[in-house]
Amino acid sequence: MSSDTVPDGDDRIRVLYVGTDSDDIETLSTALERENDCLSVKTVRTVAEAVARLAAESVDCLVSEYDLPEGDGIELLETVRDGHPDLPVILYAARGSEEVASEAISAGVTEYLRREPGAQQHAVLADRITDAVDHYRSQQAVSERNRALWSYERMVNSMEETACIYDAEGRFETVNEALAEWYDTTRAELKGQLSRLVPKIRTEGETDRYQELLDGTREELGGEIEAEFPGHGHAVLSYRLTPLLVDGSIDGIVGVARDVTERKEREQELLRNKRAIDEAPVGVTITDPDQPDNPLIYANDHYRDLTGYSLSELLGKNCRILQGENTDPAPVTRMRDAIDAEERVTVELRNYRKDGTEFWNRVHIAPVRDDDGAVVNYVGFQQDITERKRRERRLEETSSRLEALFENSPDMIDVLDADGTICDVNQRFCAELGYDEREVLGRSIWEFDLMFDAEDVQTQLSGFNVDERRKFEGLYERRDGSTMPVEVHLLRFNLEGEDRFLAISRDITERKEREQELEQQNEQLEQFASVVSHDLRNPLTVARGRLKLLREESDSEHIDAIDGAHQRMDTLIDDLLTLARDGASPASLVAVDLEPFLASCWQNVDTKSATLQTDIDRPIRADESRLRQLFENLIRNAVEHGGDSVTVTVGELADGFYVADDGPGIPVTDRGDVFDAGYSTAVEGTGFGLSIVKQVADAHGWTVRVGSGADGGAQFEFTDVDTVSE
Repeated sequence: MSSDTVPDGDDRIRVLYVGTDSDDIETLSTALERENDCLSVKTVRTVAEAVARLAAESVDCLVSEYDLPEGDGIELLETVRDGHPDLPVILYAARGSEEVASEAISAGVTEYLRREPGAQQHAVLADRITDAVDHYRSQQAVSERNRALWSYERMVNSMEETACIYDAEGRFETVNEALAEWYDTTRAELKGQLSRLVPKIRTEGETDRYQELLDGTREELGGEIEAEFPGHGHAVLSYRLTPLLVDGSIDGIVGVARDVTERKEREQELLRNKRAIDEAPVGVTITDPDQPDNPLIYANDHYRDLTGYSLSELLGKNCRILQGENTDPAPVTRMRDAIDAEERVTVELRNYRKDGTEFWNRVHIAPVRDDDGAVVNYVGFQQDITERKRRERRLEETSSRLEALFENSPDMIDVLDADGTICDVNQRFCAELGYDEREVLGRSIWEFDLMFDAEDVQTQLSGFNVDERRKFEGLYERRDGSTMPVEVHLLRFNLEGEDRFLAISRDITERKEREQELEQQNEQLEQFASVVSHDLRNPLTVARGRLKLLREESDSEHIDAIDGAHQRMDTLIDDLLTLARDGASPASLVAVDLEPFLASCWQNVDTKSATLQTDIDRPIRADESRLRQLFENLIRNAVEHGGDSVTVTVGELADGFYVADDGPGIPVTDRGDVFDAGYSTAVEGTGFGLSIVKQVADAHGWTVRVGSGADGGAQFEFTDVDTVSE
């Protein structure tokens, strides 16, 4: 609030007194407030303090002594007038002269009062302050009223509608420019003439509704009149009349009217076309820019179904009723700007139905012009694109995920065109080969893969079908000249009508090294197997021959023990050859039906009086030869440790199977060693049977664990098994 204004309803007069003597000015301020309880006096001693106080607080009157520290009352007055030209200022001088008084008046002082001794002077000063402030406030009120009247008159005369004040007989007391133009005259000439609208209103209806406005029994009167108006011709007027209240009494009638002839004609034309667009498969709306807020004057059935609003709820409303919390203001601004510029616009925005549900709306708005090119309406087409937006969002999310997978994949990825040129690469490809992306894009893949030349690549790519996948090995050369063996998975796909090839490469250096080591190990094992097969079996064969001759010559009790030792040596040699010669991977995987397969394995082992129970009817995918080794060794192990009458059970697991027996089981302390070569607790065991079981499981990629069965015996569980769906 400025220092020149007072809050409405506040009768206090805020006085700032500037004086030199602290005791004296305090006495004076107290005396002034006692003289008039409306006065609120604050005091300061210097010009600077006075200026600061005026800047910080609202003051209604400034009273200053003439003699002040670092200046005088005239200087203070001149300073105050720069920022507060209308503020009442009273110079209260202890001494004075005509020269001082003249100077004060020239500087714009409100009152010049010479200070006299005695309490009566306080009453005089209080009266002068009150008079000055009252005069100041009265001037302000008049100025404010004049400004308001001027603004109101300017506003009324700027209206497109005709506006006036009628007297009791329906004569014009005040008219605006639009009404004068309607009558093709001036405002001054029209004043006092009888309105042509009021007589028509008074004759309509059963009562004199205009008189009811004058009597105060009707608050408002409005409607439309279609008639011939002298001097203007045929017209349709939309009017509104209300009583003019002055000091609580009706002192005339305020009338506002608008010529809606053209609008009515357009509405009729729109109604004639209504049936043609009512059945349109999209929402169609028409608005009237000549009415305030460009409201809807038409909405077809599809639009009403789309929004959930009835026609009566839509007509007269702006389309913003569909906007809500999550409506983006940017497309709304685009629509508003296009309408202001009388241009076409298409936007997509989130709207809300009457029940509050969101939907995506594709809105196309176009201006409708008359023969002269003037915009008379705006037509809007609305289409629910919610499902399309959902698909786009899912596509964006999928694209983002794919992009993240592409860039952050641990594998090297490159995209080739039909000529083998690199169109795109991920970070891993560049990092592994030591190049920046810009150094790779646009180059041919054979510049990096030493296994292929241009002819090889183009031959390979030209023979691909769409969505076909191929796998092969390559040899990538790094920037520093070193090489890297890779396994490449190649896929052909179509991208916007263009053939592209996605290559996913993985460094197989370690695998190649393992294959080389395995090859060397296999050679060594083959040599070992040859030695075992030849160098051990030959002496064993000789020993058996000699033992046969010994039986013919002697019946020594040691002969059977020697024969048993020979058989054990033969079994050991078979197990050693199995471990040495069978590779780490299955030869070929086929679907194996376990129930008949287990029966054949059972027959291959001397099971004596043992029993086999099968509780599995789900085929698995395995190498039959290796699987037979696994089951026969487990059956043999169960019989060896569980006795002749042991029961062996094979059953299903969620992702595999188990083999259990009801024998003595395996101590917990020994379970970590059972798969070690040479481990056995049976007197006649070789110690290689369970090692072979572990080898077969590893070759298939299965996990094997040993524990206790339901009957307390040993249970071997095999998981991660590839089962065959029925």
